[in-house]
Amino acid sequence: MARQAGGLGTDLGTSQGSLPDGGGSPGSGPDLSNVQSLKRPLPVSLRFAAQTFEETQVEYDPLLRALWCRMRLKRSPSFTPQLLRDLHAVHDLVNEANAAAPEPSAQPIRFYVGGSVYPGTFNAGGDLSLFLDAIRHRDRTMLREYAYSCVEAMYNNACGFKAPVISLVCLEGDALGGGLECALSFDVIIAEKGVKLGLPEIMFGSFPGMGAFNFLSRRIGPRLAERMMLSGKIYRAEECYDMGLVDILVDKGTAIEAARTFMKENQRKHAARIAISSINKKMFPLSLSDLKDITDLWIQHTLSLDSIDLRRMEYLANAQNARRQSEAS
Repeated sequence: MARQAGGLGTDLGTSQGSLPDGGGSPGSGPDLSNVQSLKRPLPVSLRFAAQTFEETQVEYDPLLRALWCRMRLKRSPSFTPQLLRDLHAVHDLVNEANAAAPEPSAQPIRFYVGGSVYPGTFNAGGDLSLFLDAIRHRDRTMLREYAYSCVEAMYNNACGFKAPVISLVCLEGDALGGGLECALSFDVIIAEKGVKLGLPEIMFGSFPGMGAFNFLSRRIGPRLAERMMLSGKIYRAEECYDMGLVDILVDKGTAIEAARTFMKENQRKHAARIAISSINKKMFPLSLSDLKDITDLWIQHTLSLDSIDLRRMEYLANAQNARRQSEAS
């Protein structure tokens, strides 16, 4: 069974989800004499508690001003269409919550922390079953909608949700293919020792086309990025730390605590970190239109894969699903 995150912050479904006591009997409405109070935006905890997320677990920590968003996948540990819908809904709420603040210093979300409750795997990448179906039916629209949804979510991670937000990701399990692309889109990567990271798409004649080259180039330069994409090599977190891909390397089972420590230590430095991050983004600009242009190249290439490559992709898709069934039993 998938493990449940313990003590990340405030559980939005319980302690933070209670409404203020109006003092009346059950069924009595709010006091309409104070109409102005009805115009106040809901607290952040209630904004998220009011939403239902099928494949994400969302928790808000008011002390750290941190939103934790962990993938809670029902079938294969990949980017399913439902997971993408959940992520976009969470990202929209982050934008709304911070936009409602009277000034940047009062924004309720300073940190956005990604992760997964799936044991042993952060994310294994794209939904290969969806890819196979789209390729066999020559459904370019399906591929484009899926791929654009992926890069839009990663762009939010990379660009701070239109606000001074630092994004962190906790890799407690393997991040492969699109899973690594996703991790690379965060500002700070925290990985546990022994975790595996890699871009194996070359195994079935493809390439990672949803941000990998852009995000890798910002961290290790374009030549090494190209080498990593063409090799298909799977790296250990320790190697990635030495390469500069991983920012914080920690012992097994300590990534979440390391994220908490990072946020505590950076509360007073938050403005400085945002300024430095802004400099980095000016030096190495990232545009959503560029990401989509690269994705269009990926779609064109994917639709031209031959039967041998498709059989290899099908083998990996079956492996994704088998891993899910094995670890859930």
